[in-house]
Amino acid sequence: MAIARQFGLLLWKNYLQQKRQILVTLVEIALPLLFSGILIVVRENVPFKDYPNATLYQSFSVDGLPYPLDHYHHYQLAYVPGNASVVRRVAEDVQRSLGPAISSVHGFETEEQFEDFVRKDPLSRKVLAAVVFEHSFTHDDEPLPQQVSYHLRFTFSPRNAPAKEKSELNINNDFDWHTLNLFPLFQLPGPREQYKRHGGTPGYFREGFLAVQHAVNQAIMRSYNSTGAAWLLSHTRVVLCRFPFPPFIYDVFILAIQNQLPLLLVLSLTYTSLNIVRAVVQEKERKLKEYMRMMGLSNWLHWTAWFLMFFLFLSISMFFVTLLFCIKVSPNGAVLTYSDPTLVFVFLLVFAVATINFSFMISAFFSRGVCLCFNRFVCLCV
Repeated sequence: MAIARQFGLLLWKNYLQQKRQILVTLVEIALPLLFSGILIVVRENVPFKDYPNATLYQSFSVDGLPYPLDHYHHYQLAYVPGNASVVRRVAEDVQRSLGPAISSVHGFETEEQFEDFVRKDPLSRKVLAAVVFEHSFTHDDEPLPQQVSYHLRFTFSPRNAPAKEKSELNINNDFDWHTLNLFPLFQLPGPREQYKRHGGTPGYFREGFLAVQHAVNQAIMRSYNSTGAAWLLSHTRVVLCRFPFPPFIYDVFILAIQNQLPLLLVLSLTYTSLNIVRAVVQEKERKLKEYMRMMGLSNWLHWTAWFLMFFLFLSISMFFVTLLFCIKVSPNGAVLTYSDPTLVFVFLLVFAVATINFSFMISAFFSRGVCLCFNRFVCLCV
């Protein structure tokens, strides 16, 4: 009974202190609602588009180089290693497959020699690509191994990137092949490069990578069995097609709340956090806490009473914030249309609890209030 009476007195004391600051209390409750209203305004002004059907793409062939590479007749095809006749024949076969765009082939003994050629020789700009076989050939007439491993090397900067994607201001900039990224830095709803049936950035089609890869694969098949491969390739047509994308809703508001929602939640509780620190520190500065402890008050009761009072005020704010987030207040839908309101409310309550505990931790570092004045009008007191 004594503990309950002490706890009740503490709650009454905290209530009286909060009651004397009506304006502060109203601001603490209204500030989260204000920032929630910002998201509602954004939601109302950002329309969305529904795509109820699957997105399908037309197939395309990779039998030849794409435009404008096929109109430039001075490209070279490099191959490594240059001491194997079978590799040279594969490179010449690729030259014939790609047509007049490849004027010659150039062999290098090692990949390091090819890299030196690219760095030092200005004629290296004519090299379209290099076919590097990873098998080490011991003599000139050694055939290809049963398991062939090779890689293609193209220029670091793509040749045919669109002009609008050659700017650093474009989030879809095309300065390199993006081989370190599995997904774009900023993912938009729906398929990537939605209106480009060749796949868009990175330009595996428009840079000729797919055409060279297809030609090398055919040349390797013919090097094993020219007659059988010729019959098979004459009766087979290889085309590529982008994978279909299911129905989706194109809504860029999703991108807006990815960064803005956490920021607005933090800003909405900043003033409340400062008031929590101020209230606890002022009580320590006036020695009220020490007097109550001398009268037999437990330390945990003191913190629990503060926590319960701030939690009740924040619960009211989080309840109204949940309503604003989950109720449809505009023709474009709610801020969190497909989120369960109960789950949103619990999440906001957990965030409020974390904010209160963080403010308690900050208050433990101070024993008296300090005011930092930045100018005549802006002061921060803790």
